[in-house]
Amino acid sequence: MLRTFILCSIVCLLLNWIAISADAAEESKDTDAIQDKERHGWLDPTLFHDEKDGQFDISNFLASRHGFLPVPILITGPTLGAGGGLNLMFLHGGLTGTVAPNGRHVPPTITGVAAAATENGSKIAGAYNLGFWFDDRLRTTTAVGRPDVNLDFYPNIDGREYTVDVNLEGWSFYEEAKLRLGKSDFLLGANYLYLKLDASFENQALPQVEDLINGNYALSGLAAVLEYDSRDTIFTPTRGMYGKLVARTYADWLGSDDDFMAYSGKVFKYLHLFDDFDLALRVQGDTVGSDAPFFIYPSVQIRGIANKRYQGQHVAVGEAELNWRVYQRWHLIGFIGTGKAFGKNKLRQKVDFSDADWRSSKGIGFRYEIARKFGMQVGADVAWGPEDTAFYITVGSAWNSFF
Repeated sequence: MLRTFILCSIVCLLLNWIAISADAAEESKDTDAIQDKERHGWLDPTLFHDEKDGQFDISNFLASRHGFLPVPILITGPTLGAGGGLNLMFLHGGLTGTVAPNGRHVPPTITGVAAAATENGSKIAGAYNLGFWFDDRLRTTTAVGRPDVNLDFYPNIDGREYTVDVNLEGWSFYEEAKLRLGKSDFLLGANYLYLKLDASFENQALPQVEDLINGNYALSGLAAVLEYDSRDTIFTPTRGMYGKLVARTYADWLGSDDDFMAYSGKVFKYLHLFDDFDLALRVQGDTVGSDAPFFIYPSVQIRGIANKRYQGQHVAVGEAELNWRVYQRWHLIGFIGTGKAFGKNKLRQKVDFSDADWRSSKGIGFRYEIARKFGMQVGADVAWGPEDTAFYITVGSAWNSFF
């Protein structure tokens, strides 16, 4: 969880307000809007209305941003509870980026610091840099984080499930570099992850799991990465595909306390069906060695289910989302998802794939196309899971494609 939460929260979730899509390069550099902005500043009404349909739209506002840009952070969902924070970004160039000689859109390099807190007492802060070099032939990501998060874990002991409140506090460091393969949509690279964490019980400890959870952890992992991305936008895609394969080794020669392997793979497919209907499909699988610490074990991650609610050595997930444009910029969505966790858990209890239960959820939501030129929709979802009803604020896509 820490790999996803720390890095995704610091670098990506906090940035999904302003990440750049390929479609933005040519359309968003409207000369009149930029000149009006220079005359009237942030009060210029043309920055918040679309010149085609006259609707509320922030495309011109985003296109006019240079230098420092504060971005609010909104956190929803059952894992950490509601919360918020601030992301202070510095744009190395305009937010719309540039166009390489081969016609490929190149997003701007971004540096920033961010901090957030939630209602369950979790806090996180960090600094990051997202780099795009040599006409987008090289991409780099650097992040340093300071997490202090409170999570629930659910060990099953003698057929009875317990809830254990755990605090994880420490430091994280992440570095990734990927090279584009020729002129294709494939990128090949590597990344390095280091976690230094102290784990402690927030409620009364269970003797059976105390030794598995309490303690200090130093994890150091090196990974090979293969990525494919042909989406029409990274915000709310309607066409194309995204895929990522990661194979990571944690080893003592890298400075890790534990030696194990971790593998993950995900594919998102986006289809325009007909008229005003779009379909998105997601499949994902994760697996770790049995010597991995408890917080590294993957879990079923779909809307309506808290992160780490259903953990296993192996996890398989599938999800589908239908987007219907009802009227002008307004959309209704419906989604279903299911997944199962299986294999050995940290108590050495083994569950075969055929014996593991499918954990499913469903939900509905709405979207408003808030930045047409960037392909960005925002809205809210309500999801019904096996135990809980969860509410989410969604900016862009509900699926994480960064880590």
